[in-house]
Amino acid sequence: MQIRNRIKELRHVPACDLRPNPKNWRTHPKAQQDALRGILAEVGMADACLARELDDGTLMLIDGHLRAETIGEEVVPVLILDVDEAEADKILATLDPLAAMAGADEDMLHELLSGIETESESVRAMLQETERMASAASDEVDDNGDNPYTAKVDIPQYEISGPKPLLSELFDSSKAEKLIEEVEKSPVDEEEKAFLRAAAMRHVVFNYEKIANYYAHSNSEMQRLLENSACVIVDIEKAIENGWAKLDAVLSEQYSSEKEQE
Repeated sequence: MQIRNRIKELRHVPACDLRPNPKNWRTHPKAQQDALRGILAEVGMADACLARELDDGTLMLIDGHLRAETIGEEVVPVLILDVDEAEADKILATLDPLAAMAGADEDMLHELLSGIETESESVRAMLQETERMASAASDEVDDNGDNPYTAKVDIPQYEISGPKPLLSELFDSSKAEKLIEEVEKSPVDEEEKAFLRAAAMRHVVFNYEKIANYYAHSNSEMQRLLENSACVIVDIEKAIENGWAKLDAVLSEQYSSEKEQE
């Protein structure tokens, strides 16, 4: 197979001069933005953006949108590709997915990460997530699907099932409010009141069916916060990381102990 070299040249241009690609399908959450800033601060620029030159001489990005946004007016290396719009679309659609198809040697990755030092909390969190994802991938069910310990969990897809509920419909805090009112009137000291107020919140009742519908109507930030609060579960690994699986184990153990005592 004869492979064409489509790289025309390497230019160094102000990042702000690069035109964003209107077809760019990647989004960049805050954690990724912070991690990129961290690695740029510690290492510097070690990769080039990809772009093609338009008829008017401007450069339109194919890859490197977040780097260009982050660097702003500073100069960034850019590989200029000799491709037309259709070829650029094909690169844009396949570049990241091709990289994501790679496997991982978990032991080698652990050895690599264990030797990396960073002062950036965001970079550290990214590296930890990388190792966690590699470990999770190695535990996936095999082709025969006969490993009961690694079977995937089906997570419900939250879809709109009616008008967006009011926030007041998502929970009932009447009992908690009554208990807090009683606490406020009591003669106990302020530290004890603080404890009792927190304890009263255990009596808030949530309507998870309406919460699911509210989630489906919400923007991405509200959805993220609902997931972090375990009001909905979209990612079982994230739910475990947030401690909900551990809580379930504690409650199960307590229930079993009480049954034995009976």
